[in-house]
Amino acid sequence: MLKILCVCGCGLGSSFAIEMSAKAVLKKLEIEADIDHTTISEANAFKSDMILTQKAFADVLNADATPEQIKRVIILNRLTDKAEIEQKILAFLKEHNLKVAAHE
Repeated sequence: MLKILCVCGCGLGSSFAIEMSAKAVLKKLEIEADIDHTTISEANAFKSDMILTQKAFADVLNADATPEQIKRVIILNRLTDKAEIEQKILAFLKEHNLKVAAHE
């Protein structure tokens, strides 16, 4: 099962908003995923396949990351834009050769 982490500064506001929007997208795409939200300081403690966040936090996450860790970070320009989230999740799945039945 896909593990997704939504990250922001305090782990409450924008990360929770991203999580809610991403859950709606995942439901629409019929993708089973374990999704959670957290703070930037706790993000590396979680094992995840994908991290959804904004650019400022992506820069922090990627600062000391390996190339493989960097590939899992998805930067959102509009945090609750379901169309953007859908497009970026589908691109991530395609890039990682993960199939979604309705979108192969």
